[in-house]
Formats: sequence, C-alpha cells, structure tokens
Amino acid sequence: MVQTSSAADKAPGPPLEAPLHFADYDAEPRRPDGHVDGEFLLARLKELQVNTYYWLIYHAATDWEDLQAFLPKAAAANLQVWVYLVPPTESAPLEGTTYPEPFRLDYGRWAEEIARLSVQHTNLTAWVIDDFYINHAFFTPAKVGAMQSRAKRINPRLAFLPLMYFGEIRRPAVEDYRKVVDGMVVAYPQGREEIEQAHAILNDEAIAVAGELAFPPGTLSAPGDFVQASQSARLLPGQSRRLVFRERDDYTGPTAGYHFKQLLLNGAVVWEEDVAGGSNAWRELTVELPATAGLGTNVTVAFRLLDKQGVGNFGVHWQVKDLRVEGLELAAGLDRPQLWQVSQRGTFEAGFGNLGRPEHRFHVPFIVMTAGQDVEFRLRHGEPASPERMAEWLRFCLAAWRDGQCDGVVTYCLDKRAHSKIFDRARDLFGQYRGSD
Repeated sequence: MVQTSSAADKAPGPPLEAPLHFADYDAEPRRPDGHVDGEFLLARLKELQVNTYYWLIYHAATDWEDLQAFLPKAAAANLQVWVYLVPPTESAPLEGTTYPEPFRLDYGRWAEEIARLSVQHTNLTAWVIDDFYINHAFFTPAKVGAMQSRAKRINPRLAFLPLMYFGEIRRPAVEDYRKVVDGMVVAYPQGREEIEQAHAILNDEAIAVAGELAFPPGTLSAPGDFVQASQSARLLPGQSRRLVFRERDDYTGPTAGYHFKQLLLNGAVVWEEDVAGGSNAWRELTVELPATAGLGTNVTVAFRLLDKQGVGNFGVHWQVKDLRVEGLELAAGLDRPQLWQVSQRGTFEAGFGNLGRPEHRFHVPFIVMTAGQDVEFRLRHGEPASPERMAEWLRFCLAAWRDGQCDGVVTYCLDKRAHSKIFDRARDLFGQYRGSD
C-alpha cells in the first residue's frame, strides 16, 4: 500500500514497491547442530501467509552462511528476505560477548556484502539495523549516507531501513535521516492512533500528535526544564469546580523522580504524578479545584511536563484529551490544541499551539512492527501478554495497513513452534487481510 508522489522528495533509490508487505522477524528454528532449520522455517512462513522474512544475524557465527543457503529456497517460495543487523549497543564489546559475524561492527562492509549477495539472490531486497536512533551518535546521517553509497554502487535497488520506535518518530529525527534512508521499520505502537501520527510525520503532514507533551530520547535536560500548554478560563458562579480529562503516558518502567505530569491553576500545582509505573492505557481523572477566593474571575489552566531531576536518555510522551470542566468556562478545549499557548525551557516538544500546515515535501515508507512474543509484548504493553491480546494488536496494525496508514506489518519473534496459539491467530489474521487487499 505504498503511496508515492512525483512532487515529493523521496529517499535515495526506489521506494518500497510491493503492494503487500506482511512479514515476520527472527525466532528461527534451529537444528541440534546449531544451524537454522531452513526447511521448517520456510514451511511455517508459507503457512503464516507472509511474503517477507527478516533474517537476524546475531545468534550464531553461522547465520551469514545459513542465510546464503536459505535464499534460493525462499526464492522458490516467492519469499523476500531482509537482512537484520544489531547496532553497537547490542553487540560485543558493549553488550555480551557476541558479535554479528563475519563482518562484526564494520557496517560499511556489511552494506557492500549484503548488496553483493542481493545481486546473486534478487529476493534479498533490503537490510535493517536494530535500535538505530539509540545509536544515532554513531550512525550519523553522513555515515548512513556513506553506507548507502557503498551498497547502491553494487545494487541501486537494495533498500536500507533503520529500526525506530514510535516515540522517536518526530520531525527533527525524520528531517535528519529522510534523505539517506529508503524507509523505516517502526516498532511497538500503543494503539492505532500512534500509527496515524507516525504516518502524518513521515508524509510531512500537519503534526498529528495533538494534546501531547513530550521529552525526546537521547537528550539532556536540567532540573526545572519543562513544557507547558495553557489556556485562559472564566470562573462561573457556584462552589463546585473541577476538571475531568483522560490521560496516558508511554513509560511504565520503575525509574522515578525525573519526569512529572502536572495540572496547574494560576501557576499552582493542583495535581501531580510521576510518569513511573502504571500502564500505557488511557484513564480518566477528576481533579477538584481549590477554593478560588482572591483569584478573580479569570484564571489560567495549564498542563505541564516538568523535570525535577535532569535526564540523559529518558524519553517520554504524555497525552491528554477529552477535557470537561465544571464551574469554569475555557476559552478553548483540548479538541482545539492549536489555540493553547505553549511555553517551555529545554528541549521538550508539544502537540499544542501552531501545529503547522502540511507541506507534503516527502514520503518515507514505514513498516509497523508488533510484538508476537509474550516477553516483548509484556515489556511494551503490560499484562496480560496473552495470544488473544497479541492478536488484537496485530489486527489493528493490519487494519492501519489496509487503510493506507502504513506500508506493511511485521511480527516480532512470532512463536513458530507446533501448536503455538499465537501463531494460529497470526496466520488467520494475515490470511484475512491478505484476502482483503
């Protein structure tokens, strides 16, 4: 479902051209000798009804060798293969004792060797680097451009896509890299809304992250840095005054004491909560406002994301919506975030104020990755990490693809063992949406 525009700037080389990109990544079966069981893997991928497999080179020193044996078998089954590499932060010497063999951390050499292999086996059509933006100080735009040049001198049609996370899909990152990549693989959406937001940014449309206050990953902050969206309100007669709104943030880990979500009335905090813990599901909050004696008839209501301690690499996104009020009248609600006033200190971001007009200067194709493994699903989305809930995530990702909001879907580490309940559900969903294409 790739959309192209002759008026838009495109990444180097051809865009992703296949109308269908249903894929699976990793979780490869292995024989007792440690080699990939290519026959069993291929049989399960055919049953799954995907047309692409992302081949991870990391688990064994023979992965590159096994890939070369697998490619002709995959070609006979009309299966495309993408090579998937780990970045420095997931490789020795920084992490463990294992390197991606045989070319280790020489990514320019990897680019050339993958390109040479893709000339021999035309069903090898792309390559990916994991956790790309976390390593952006290493993979600078200039370095990626040089890697691309080395690969495309050999095979101009070979595509390169970094693995990104939805929280990293922001205009500055896209502007930095859009001219040196052929697309992106974007992992672990919290909901359909995040896919639509990424689609807007990657198609140079008006920023769709309305009602969001955020701090980007891989960025430094100082104590007291903040971003705030405020709106004027008029007090109404009566004693009861409250605000009701829905909110969620995308951090569920235990690290506390840094980012704080706040609601302010005339600059005073009337509600506050650490982003640590909890879930990433929407919830409704009711905040009773304090006595307003001496405040006058006009007040200011503000949502603020504040750092009480500085951070070095702690991204978070906080969304608020569906604001209702009693006892006061807002000049504009959260349904009109462009009318809220933004103030900040530090490198925060806000989906309020002037959201900008669509320019449509470029189109960056992107594939949505969703967890097909209970451990990863639990880490990203909490409990229950059941086959039913993982299938629910896959379903809305596929629906987004059907509706033109992304260019494909890939399952992360789908359990391919016999009698796998999530495999059966994924197979049925891929088949259902493949039939609707």
